[in-house]
Amino acid sequence: MRNTIYLFTALLLMLNQTPALGQIQDAKEAYEFGHAAMQSKDWRDAIEAFETAGKDRQLRAAANYWQAYAHYQVKQRAQARRLLERLIERYPNSEWVDDAQVLLFEHGDGSEPATHQAALDEELKLFTLQQIMFNNPEKALPKVYDLLENSDSERVKHNAIQLLGLSESEAVAEYLFKFIDQEKNVDLQHQAIQMLSLRSNANSRKKLQQLYQKSDNRDIKAAIIQGFVHDDNTDELEAMLQQETDPELSIYMIRMLGMQGNAAVLKDRYQQAQGDERRAILEAMALAGDASYLYDIIDHESDQEIRNQAIHSLIMVDDDKLGDYLTRLYKKATDESEKDVIASVFVATDVAPEVIVKLMQQESDTERKKQLLQTLMVMDQKGALQQIYEQETDQEIKTSIIRLLGVMDASDVLMEMYKNDPSLAEEAIFYEAFGMSSQALDEDFLMARFKAGNEQVKQGVLNAFMMQGNAAPLVKLLKQESNHEVKKQIIQMISMIDPDLLLDAIED
Repeated sequence: MRNTIYLFTALLLMLNQTPALGQIQDAKEAYEFGHAAMQSKDWRDAIEAFETAGKDRQLRAAANYWQAYAHYQVKQRAQARRLLERLIERYPNSEWVDDAQVLLFEHGDGSEPATHQAALDEELKLFTLQQIMFNNPEKALPKVYDLLENSDSERVKHNAIQLLGLSESEAVAEYLFKFIDQEKNVDLQHQAIQMLSLRSNANSRKKLQQLYQKSDNRDIKAAIIQGFVHDDNTDELEAMLQQETDPELSIYMIRMLGMQGNAAVLKDRYQQAQGDERRAILEAMALAGDASYLYDIIDHESDQEIRNQAIHSLIMVDDDKLGDYLTRLYKKATDESEKDVIASVFVATDVAPEVIVKLMQQESDTERKKQLLQTLMVMDQKGALQQIYEQETDQEIKTSIIRLLGVMDASDVLMEMYKNDPSLAEEAIFYEAFGMSSQALDEDFLMARFKAGNEQVKQGVLNAFMMQGNAAPLVKLLKQESNHEVKKQIIQMISMIDPDLLLDAIED
């Protein structure tokens, strides 16, 4: 029943060129990414994208609907139902309410809406027209026009535009151009533009350029830019970029040229660019995969902010020489902010952990050492952290390593370190690291250490059980402990975790 073709279809033709979800903050981009994700059945990415899109008030109703739809695809009925019910309650006048009611009914989560049968009829009619379009499009086209112009369902209209996009008829193209000019729904305008941009017809592409020039609507212009992205021919984008005076649209085109791999145009533009545009070109160069040009900029740029931006752009670069280059750059860096940026790039790239370990061993600044340790944590390098711990003499650094291993759920590594160095058992942080872990604690070991330990050790053990929300061993310690102040502390901890268990303990 559901064959909706989404706004971002064209971008799916670009292999490995869709921006990463984590990089998308703009609500409209997130909305488009969500449609692309649904088209490729990446339902969880779609859910996340529509959640971001829903932060925009104008997109909220539509984003809630599609987020709910994606939730249903991964069997998360409760989440879907809550979203749809909220949509219906908060936006009763929205054009998405009818669709929300239909979706609830289809999944057995709502009573049959009055519009359900009509929606079914329209969907069936679309399916029929789709079959006719392949054999006799001239007969089907008037009916498709009628649905597009008169249907109350946005889903149906999206489907109708998709059907029209199947036609290579110049008459259909003219109809879609008129539709774009007259339509007020931005999503529908965008899809019509996408369908036209997919046509190989040179006349359609020329008219899209003309539409771009005469339009004063930024959303329309952005959709046209997107429409040209899937094509290997970048002439249209280059021409529009030369004439564009809107900084936001210029930056958008720069990003698209980067996705297309057009490094030559970007290099020329960089020399005259300033501010945000220059920063956008650096990111686009990375998207284009031109690592050597970025290296050259970094090596010769005196502006620290630009250097840092160029270094950060290397996150998106796939280059065998990147690890060696970053290592050399880090060693000779004198600016602290530059070192921070390089460390962040280490985390996001496939730099060998041995490189980080070596830099860590060569680093003299304690805070910088800690940052490199965090890099190894993000890279999930438990063994490397253990290796550094065994070689390190600075107690502050050793303490940081223990804490990081706790965050990493590395209880097994901590126990191995304890066996090699029993003095660890004298440090409270050792026990607190166990508390940070989601793994089950070795209660017998901790209870024994509590009994034999000093005040610092006892505090560490108590904190470990508290952090894990484990009240049962605390009750045992309460019964064994003789120190009045420690007993009070244990009682306080148990009351926060499980008051009922504390009452039982008092009765005992």
